[in-house]
Amino acid sequence: MYPINLILDNKPCVVLGGGHVALRKVKGLLEAKAKVTVISPQIVEGLAKLVETKSIIWQKKCYEQGDLTDFILAICAIGNEEVNAQVRKEANQKKVILNVVDRLEFCDFALPAKIRRGDLLVTFSTNGKSPALSRYLRCKMEREFDETYANWLDKLVQLRKEAIEKLPTSDDREIFWRSALSDDVMELVRAKKYDEAEASIRDAISGFRA
Repeated sequence: MYPINLILDNKPCVVLGGGHVALRKVKGLLEAKAKVTVISPQIVEGLAKLVETKSIIWQKKCYEQGDLTDFILAICAIGNEEVNAQVRKEANQKKVILNVVDRLEFCDFALPAKIRRGDLLVTFSTNGKSPALSRYLRCKMEREFDETYANWLDKLVQLRKEAIEKLPTSDDREIFWRSALSDDVMELVRAKKYDEAEASIRDAISGFRA
């Protein structure tokens, strides 16, 4: 597998199925700011609430050939082997990237366990072999990756702009950042001493020599 993060802002995505697994997949797509449609004759309460708030579109029907038209990504959470095969065939025809829950052989991508803190996204994947292990690792690391890192990431945006202005080449910047984000700086960040951490980075930018 090749690790990749998809930019789904306002992109049309569809989830087939209306159960609790489908609800989890829908929530993940909404976190990514996708435009989500659910196709299922029935939906659980959590999905119904999202329909009520107009967060998603619900097509109250069973999957039929042609339902993937106009979508770029589909997740199938129906749990029916015959339907899985039909959806896989249509996804191939329509060039729609597909994930079929618990059937890796039908998938174009696997959904990793994730920790999201603002724009910081940390994922754990076992190439679809053990979602349970991915979830375990995520739970172990959730306390480590708290909002401190999201706050620091927001500040790094401006520092990165300053580095781009003063360090002329991408090679220079790569060398710089490898040393600039040192253990000492990150200790300041973990202590929420953001101003001191920023000052250290700015001093390093000013004094950098390739």
